[in-house]
Amino acid sequence: MAELIEIGVWFEARPITVEQGVDRFEALRRGDTGWVTADPGVERFHREVLAGIDAAWWAGPVVAADTHVLLSLRPDTPEEALHLVHKLADECELLCFQRPGRHQPAALWQPRRLLRVPVPRLSTDDGSLAHHPTGDDIREFLGRLTADNPSAVLWRGDGSSIRVTFVPGQRRWRLETAVGDERTETVQDDLSGVAERFEAFAQA
Repeated sequence: MAELIEIGVWFEARPITVEQGVDRFEALRRGDTGWVTADPGVERFHREVLAGIDAAWWAGPVVAADTHVLLSLRPDTPEEALHLVHKLADECELLCFQRPGRHQPAALWQPRRLLRVPVPRLSTDDGSLAHHPTGDDIREFLGRLTADNPSAVLWRGDGSSIRVTFVPGQRRWRLETAVGDERTETVQDDLSGVAERFEAFAQA
């Protein structure tokens, strides 16, 4: 049986990791809200997500307070409806977290205001984002690269970056690094080598 898509939306003052997102989402499901801050954007998100998502896609009642909103959507909810949820959360300057399931990893979308905070972060073309990425985050994100989701970029707190782009016709990986005014480009034959380069760059 396909799993429900369970999403939580709340306010964060600083970027968080996926692991923190899991813990905080589960706390909200238990009713533990002492740690979360009320924000006017939550009310706007609640109002507009109810108006924007067709009732046919809801899999259960929406749980809402002045601190957070918890949503359950059907497994076959169209991508454009999920995109609306992420877009509304960003416009309301709220964090959006999708609970992990048996066949789907946790997903975290942080509002653009948090992206201005100079912390290490990893992102891919499909919108996936992790702050303070671990080695496991790096391998998971790189493992999802395809012709439709071809590149990932890792930023260090100092603004330096390393980007990998999948070249389908050659089955190779193009690596580009930018440190200050220096730019370098190399080609890697295997994804494990790319992961090692990303981890070394993150720790430098």
